[in-house]
Amino acid sequence: MRKLLYFLFPMTVFAQGPYLTEGVRVGEVTENSALVWFRLSPLPDPIPGKFPDDERRGRASLLPDNTETWKLPGAVPGIAGRGTVWLATREDMRDMRSVGEFQTGPEGDYTVKMKLERLRSGRQHYVAVEINEKPTKPDASFTTAPSARQRAAVRFNVVTGLMYRDLDHDDGFHIFAAMRKAPPNFLVFTGDNVYYDNEPPRAVTRDLARYHWQRMFAKPRHVDLLSVTPQYWMKDDHDTLSDDSWPGMDPDWMLPMTFETGRRLFLEQAPVEDPTYRTFRWGKGLQIWLLEGRDFRSPNSDPDGPNKTILGAKQKEWLKSTVAASDADYKIIISPTPWIGPDRPKKNDNYSNEGFATEGNEMRAWAASQKNTYLICGDRHWQYHSVDPKSGLHEFSSGPASDEHAGGTPGEDKNIHRFHRVKGGYVSAEIAPAGNTSKLIFRLHDVHGAAAYEWTAP
Repeated sequence: MRKLLYFLFPMTVFAQGPYLTEGVRVGEVTENSALVWFRLSPLPDPIPGKFPDDERRGRASLLPDNTETWKLPGAVPGIAGRGTVWLATREDMRDMRSVGEFQTGPEGDYTVKMKLERLRSGRQHYVAVEINEKPTKPDASFTTAPSARQRAAVRFNVVTGLMYRDLDHDDGFHIFAAMRKAPPNFLVFTGDNVYYDNEPPRAVTRDLARYHWQRMFAKPRHVDLLSVTPQYWMKDDHDTLSDDSWPGMDPDWMLPMTFETGRRLFLEQAPVEDPTYRTFRWGKGLQIWLLEGRDFRSPNSDPDGPNKTILGAKQKEWLKSTVAASDADYKIIISPTPWIGPDRPKKNDNYSNEGFATEGNEMRAWAASQKNTYLICGDRHWQYHSVDPKSGLHEFSSGPASDEHAGGTPGEDKNIHRFHRVKGGYVSAEIAPAGNTSKLIFRLHDVHGAAAYEWTAP
């Protein structure tokens, strides 16, 4: 067993550590596998303080070129180290086994991603990271998905729009504290997990982009929830590069940060792997699809037509074929951006906008033709339950992570909305066995977890 003997940061010798200041996250959970993520730091807590906000909204202010990012309020400096990851099925870790050794370095921002395999379905597991001494308690826990043959109870939550300047508590968002009281089976982040472009400091370098992730996900409430709730991570525009971005759209005011750099940083900072479009089965009752809405899209500025796309040909074919092949009782497609909306007329970035009307009409009609198929979307800063008048397809918008981040709606449309609310919160979906089938309930929650709206699928 290899151990970390010492570490230096900058020119200072520390007696203890490194630390898992951003916690241990478990993602990509299946019946028999999971992906563990963590990052080593020389400090047990983030740098004290909160980064000052700009008075303006829109393009964020720049820092001087010589700024030492690791000293910024909320920063979590990284450190090189090595150790062992342990896995157990008992909380006291008495049956733990080594699942691999690791070594961190600056090339990957001192992060570790380790695949856990050959796990038993529907079983509670505990993960511990050994750095200096053998662990006696877990750093994270998760339950593997039930077998695809088992009709099991499953509940999951979906969030979007985590803007640091709109945090509603110093320890992190209220929604994370609310969810921690009754953790779901898993949590889906639909994107805009951080905002590189329009909240200070503007993330024009890799180090500044990494800083955005550190200050957000080292918050105590966030670490606490994610240590006991497995996640599936998606990205959108602000946590790839900038508002409404697409491949090759590298504005001068974000350089040297580019779209491709942002794409790679997402894979570094979250427990996720390529390809970033994927599907997961949770028992007989549920299958979810997570879409990639940035990497394969046509420029928003292109004229609409049959060749203009958000998903790209390969992802679209994969989506259609895997949904058709699924025998799950319910199928839920989770998209970073809306398919139905409605959205503001000036927007031109998603299927509810005129700029993608051709593919939007195609995908709504297709999804509506699939039995028991529903949509959940992120990106919009208000909550809604919409039904497409033409196809009858249902879509639920999670709303932003805080009330402070809510706004921008074009208003309630009685012809489309079953529910409309300009507040923050999250959406949950609950699958319950019901004889030879399952029951599906959607809820839209406020920031403290109370259900503001509930709808049961027929």
